[in-house]
Amino acid sequence: MPDGLDLPVEALLPPFAGSLPTKLRVIGERALIRSRSLTRFSYSTERLLTGKAEQRSSILRGIHARNGLVLELEAVSDAVECYSQQHELTLANNLQACAVSAIVQEALNEVLQPHYCLCLAVSELAWRCHVIVAREAEYDVSFSDPEIPFSIFISVPTQNDRSSLLRVAENIVHETMHLQLSLFERRCPLIDTASTWTLHSPWKHEQRPAQGILHGLYVFHVLRWMWQQTAQYTQNGSDHSFALRRICDIEREINAVRAIEDSPALTPAGDLLLQRLFDSQEQAVNS
Repeated sequence: MPDGLDLPVEALLPPFAGSLPTKLRVIGERALIRSRSLTRFSYSTERLLTGKAEQRSSILRGIHARNGLVLELEAVSDAVECYSQQHELTLANNLQACAVSAIVQEALNEVLQPHYCLCLAVSELAWRCHVIVAREAEYDVSFSDPEIPFSIFISVPTQNDRSSLLRVAENIVHETMHLQLSLFERRCPLIDTASTWTLHSPWKHEQRPAQGILHGLYVFHVLRWMWQQTAQYTQNGSDHSFALRRICDIEREINAVRAIEDSPALTPAGDLLLQRLFDSQEQAVNS
């Protein structure tokens, strides 16, 4: 490609090359500069939603990780509050968000730190973070929107135990991978979005278009890889048990959507990615 940002589909598979998140960040940032005159240094969810680059945007806390990663926790604003309500999300207030920021920091340092490619993806693609409130203590909620390309919304358990750190780490990776795939799709369409083909989603528990199913497959493929790595290398018994449970859950859910292989909505690139995902799963199961 003329700008040197060649992005083969295979590059999406973990452990993806370190250049992938960087190239995708460049693609997204160039689009932001053209459409909103925003850069990484001026970006905020509030500014993107209001279209006002001069809008004051408050950072509650910069969450620092050992590798230099900073995930900026954005304060509640009218624009983000309104957006969240429209998408049936309940934002934590500023005090609640600050109270759980230490859990987010520990999740980055204690759980994600061993996975370089995931840390880099979070560093390059998740610029702003918003804490949302889950309906139940054991129920996790996370959200992202391709139209808000560098923001993630995650729930954070209030109890500061090991399980909470693992759940938060998964939430962060989950939404960062949605952002990653959405940015990849700006360059290389994977689905014909005009198609009306749908399939029941084990994640949303409803009929979903092919794009939603493919996104779910990709995100959970990466999460399965993360938990496989954790199960293989951790010396923490709780982490090992949690990882094995998540691997079993994810494999069952992935197997439930194998019918997407027959979807007419897949582009050639989408079909190639799908086959790589399923081939990788089979290799992992047989290894």
